[in-house]
Amino acid sequence: MMKTSLTQLTLAVLLALGLSACGGGAESFAADAPAGAAPQARALAVPRAAAANATAAATAATAAAVVDATEAARQLMDFAEASLPGYFPPHPATQSAAPFTFRYYPDTGIYLGVVTAAGGGFPENGIYVMGGEFGAAPVPVGQVSDYITPVANYSLALSVDRTPVQQGSQVTLKATLTRNNGFTGAVQVVVDGLPAGVSAPAATIPANATSVDLQLSAQGSAPHSLPTVARVRAINGSDVLNRALTVTVRGAPGVIDTSFGGGITTTPVGAGEDYANAVAVQADGKVIVAGSTALANGTFVSLVRHLRDGGLDPGFGIAGKVVTQIGTRSDAAAAIALQPDGKIVVAGSSDQIATGLDFLVLRYNTNGSLDAGFGNGGTVTTAISNDTDRAWAVAIQADGKIVVAGESNSGNTSGIDFALARYNANGTPDAGFGIGGRVVTPVKSGTGRDSIYALVLPLVAGEQRILAVGGDGDFQAARYLPNGVLDGSFGIGGKVSGLFNSNIGGARGVALLPGGQAVLAGAINNDFAAAQLTTSGTLDAGFGNGGKFVQGVVPTNWDSATAIVRQADGKLLLGGWAYSGNSSAGDFAVLRLLANGTLDTGFGSGGIVIHPTAAGTKDDQAHGLVLQADERVPTVRAIQAGEASGSNHDFSVIRLWL
Repeated sequence: MMKTSLTQLTLAVLLALGLSACGGGAESFAADAPAGAAPQARALAVPRAAAANATAAATAATAAAVVDATEAARQLMDFAEASLPGYFPPHPATQSAAPFTFRYYPDTGIYLGVVTAAGGGFPENGIYVMGGEFGAAPVPVGQVSDYITPVANYSLALSVDRTPVQQGSQVTLKATLTRNNGFTGAVQVVVDGLPAGVSAPAATIPANATSVDLQLSAQGSAPHSLPTVARVRAINGSDVLNRALTVTVRGAPGVIDTSFGGGITTTPVGAGEDYANAVAVQADGKVIVAGSTALANGTFVSLVRHLRDGGLDPGFGIAGKVVTQIGTRSDAAAAIALQPDGKIVVAGSSDQIATGLDFLVLRYNTNGSLDAGFGNGGTVTTAISNDTDRAWAVAIQADGKIVVAGESNSGNTSGIDFALARYNANGTPDAGFGIGGRVVTPVKSGTGRDSIYALVLPLVAGEQRILAVGGDGDFQAARYLPNGVLDGSFGIGGKVSGLFNSNIGGARGVALLPGGQAVLAGAINNDFAAAQLTTSGTLDAGFGNGGKFVQGVVPTNWDSATAIVRQADGKLLLGGWAYSGNSSAGDFAVLRLLANGTLDTGFGSGGIVIHPTAAGTKDDQAHGLVLQADERVPTVRAIQAGEASGSNHDFSVIRLWL
């Protein structure tokens, strides 16, 4: 009886100590196992869930640490000696007799062993006691993980776990060793599984040292890669720790990223002419391109969605494509915006016959189907006038209302004027905006053309206002209060016109700055142009030349910016097209400015890149530009979309390294 009692007591203490190490306690054991239970039963009564949770947390903290079974056994026996020296007095030699690693304590006649090899009918990592008070047969008392989380002799940390490496260049990162268990030896660090064309020589952390630099080198001819998970191994004899390192081969700023659909993605939507006018990037990195497609019975709205790295998204429409007919002969998408819930808002125009071309707004679900909860089965058409009305821009307010802007032909009164419409989230006109949800603004005097091509929603005095930019002949802008009334604190009576004193050109894009300024981009005299306005609508003298910038991308031919985006570092990308040589065949073109409005010579050739996306001298023109963040690399790249001519014009998309 005394022997059984001592056995149970010893096991209970062992288990209680194990629970304490794992975040539990003796109370848990007492509640789970009757006092008179046999040793085997009491051992199996360990509340495994609590121990498993603690083990998982400890394992996460040590990341890729892998502990040899023999080392884990040694640590378990050290734990037992420290916890119960009366039964396991330190410190006899560690021995092995398959499948056990064990210690024998002659003062108490007890063996403490851990199963460190398969075989013999014993579970691996099982703990057994024998001899002395425990008798002549091995008695199971649980698993190593019930008592301790074994600690490797060392753990390894990297200064970064994701890094791009540019073709023909090197990246250096630091590998830092944390030593445990009195370990002082040297550790070799090896990197394998790298992308093609990338190498990293093995390095050694000397004895007692804690770090070493690892150098990744990419050949100049290394192909651009998708993010590739390589393995960093820290090796000392049989001890091997693995850490993941994601490596991506990138190109120089301005170079086409060939890991996106092979470099140039061209997509025929229909059998006829396809023109891409706008592009947007979803939160998951997928790319949506919107425009028009000519079919036998007319021209219709078309959308294409690409996966993050270029392929068509089979979960969108039919094989990644959506074509929507609204009118009977002519529909086109010109702009696209994404709601926070992922729904897709598209604006453009539709020929409604009786009223001519009208504003068109569509809302799609994330799978490409029309949203039946918006307007009339997902579509809304609005006649601003009884003549031609076209929408070129769309923006979504913080309250979910949708602002659409473009132009309306007011006839002999004032010609073609700025026109805006605002809709509630369900597609109904917002009666609190202008007259019945519509606003028309002549910007220039006379009957010329005033068209809005881009919108942003700046915060002014704590409220979201509407800044519309465009123009025909010169840059124009107008800012509106939330109710659609012109904002008198901007420009002259809410309007700005004639920034370049030109009669050839206009603004086609706009980007907001953190300070509330706005940079307008477009063309003046058939050259790329930009102007930065203060919050009050005056030219910002700290930008370019007196607030303005003009640059011929092709000095002997025409070119135009059609879009602008601002990078997080303040640099500005102006995307558009440039006619090549002496022809009228366009190519995709991008120009990058520093925040002060001067060319960024670290981008492309002197700040400019031109990329033909059609074969030979055939025409291709870009209209949309957007940034695409990629946390896998990590990096931000630019997506440029337009059309390229083959047998017909088709949607064309490229991705650029920045």
